[in-house]
Amino acid sequence: MNKYDTTFDEKLLGLEKINPSLKERYEKEKKNMLERKLTGWTKMSHVIGLLMGIGFTLLFGTIAIIIPSEFPLWGRSMFAIGALFGLAIIAFEIFIFKKGKVDLKKDEVAAAGLGWGLIVIAGTIVLVYSGKLPDRVVGVHMLVSLIFFEVASASMLLKAFLQRSELNTREKLLEIELRLAELSEKLESKNKT
Repeated sequence: MNKYDTTFDEKLLGLEKINPSLKERYEKEKKNMLERKLTGWTKMSHVIGLLMGIGFTLLFGTIAIIIPSEFPLWGRSMFAIGALFGLAIIAFEIFIFKKGKVDLKKDEVAAAGLGWGLIVIAGTIVLVYSGKLPDRVVGVHMLVSLIFFEVASASMLLKAFLQRSELNTREKLLEIELRLAELSEKLESKNKT
């Protein structure tokens, strides 16, 4: 392990003389910056997400099972994938509720990635099987319709990555602020002696 593999936390703990109040303030500010407790609107948005997941699972799962046998297998698989997506949403929301907080760096990207993954899988299935439809205009219409959802989910994923990048920058600035405070404290103690 070289000097660049260690995290700031490990470097901070490795210092000979650590001001406990500065370290405590850094950890508190870092936690406040990277985590959001489930209260008010945040909790409501995750309740809505959980209800959507249940709705997707019930609706698409039911359709995948009761749809007539003449319906193409790839169409049935799209409904089954929608039901699995609903289960993934349910699992994600339960995970958030168990933690009682949202990790703004990881959970936001995971949620956006979940939606992006569904659209990419659905888009791939439609792309592969749309050419096999008797009416090619219907296949083209399906592909064009999916472009809207792909752009929307890609923008959500991009937003999540930008938010994570901003949080990384703010975290580094907080580290710099702590280092400056430590250096200032060391200089003051040297000037007093």
